[in-house]
Amino acid sequence: MTFVSLAEATRRLGIDVKTLHRWLAEAQISLHSHPGDGRKKGVSGEHLQVLARLHQRSLTPLCEVPPVPVASPVPELAAALLTLPEQLCLLQTQIAALQGQVADLTRLIIQHGLEPAIPAALAKPSRTLKPAAKPTTSASHSRPAAWATAKTPPKPAHVIPRVEYGEEGHYVVICPKGGLLPFEPDTQEWFAWVAEQDSFRFVGKLGRFTAHHERRVPKGAWRAHRHLRNHSYTLRLVPNHELTIAVLEQAAQALQAHLA
Repeated sequence: MTFVSLAEATRRLGIDVKTLHRWLAEAQISLHSHPGDGRKKGVSGEHLQVLARLHQRSLTPLCEVPPVPVASPVPELAAALLTLPEQLCLLQTQIAALQGQVADLTRLIIQHGLEPAIPAALAKPSRTLKPAAKPTTSASHSRPAAWATAKTPPKPAHVIPRVEYGEEGHYVVICPKGGLLPFEPDTQEWFAWVAEQDSFRFVGKLGRFTAHHERRVPKGAWRAHRHLRNHSYTLRLVPNHELTIAVLEQAAQALQAHLA
């Protein structure tokens, strides 16, 4: 069994030590001791091949350490030359780890649909705008500043109830506050609800209009109103207790005829 140290394994896989430990834990692979020195930990060559296949990595070839010269005329130079292969391996390990981190970041950016930030030095300089002319003293006193004028907040839109013909073949009553009401038209609950309303929107099979309650009229009569082609059309309806779906559909059909 070939022994591969942790530093050599990270260099050949192109990852850092933390990533190597995480991959080993995910693959349920334990570390091995060096055959000659129990203090050194590493993995076998077979386990290294397994990690490379699991994470689709190509293994970097082993560092070839040149043979140690038997005798050197300069001891300091010989010692420096001996440390060069180890330093080169360490640099290659760090470069491979950085390349792996860059690849992971690039994959995350692509998955999340983000665009890499553009350095400010590479950004195209914007056109220099000339400062606005200073207002004269008389104009500044005679005209109030735009920011000093308080804007009146818009009034909230008034939403009225809606009576409409649904896709399931029956009529529903929808209230802005209560939502879908639990009763159907032409029932006792319907006429009680109609008597309490000021207006509602009717959308039927034959047309649509807005119904308004004329409370000054005896028995609380209703009228239908619709605006078509820059013209307003009004149709007098019946009192509360006679306002059925048939009456509403007949009024919608009469107002719809103005489009013909």
